[in-house]
Amino acid sequence: MEREKLVEKFLVFFPLIYKKLMKDIPASIISKQKFGLLQIIHNHDCNTMSYYSKKIMISKPNLTVMADKLIEENLIERTYDPNDRRVIILKITEKGKNMLEKHKIKIREVIVKKFDMLSDEEINRLNELVDEMESILTKMIKD
Repeated sequence: MEREKLVEKFLVFFPLIYKKLMKDIPASIISKQKFGLLQIIHNHDCNTMSYYSKKIMISKPNLTVMADKLIEENLIERTYDPNDRRVIILKITEKGKNMLEKHKIKIREVIVKKFDMLSDEEINRLNELVDEMESILTKMIKD
């Protein structure tokens, strides 16, 4: 029963995080989905379309549409595996890295401003809790 209770808490917790931290982040020229894909490509650069499709849990055709738009905007590049031309590899461009960094700066500014209302003690406690959650979740989630 504790597991079910935890699931219920997570179902409340994640929307709360979005509502309290992410809602006020200014809209950018890139959608949240494309931003997410760009960030994953940056963190796991030069992987295959199949890899990214699994990573963000969308179909390959939908990923192709998103990737095509990022390629048109010169944020990523599409290359082919030299050993197998059927295998498509995605790589982030310098423009993509710069855009990602600018957007992350905006996100950080908004979140830091929201944390201003917390005391140093609350910030330290929240840091500890997030570290502990990361440690526990890392054990159960395989990349």
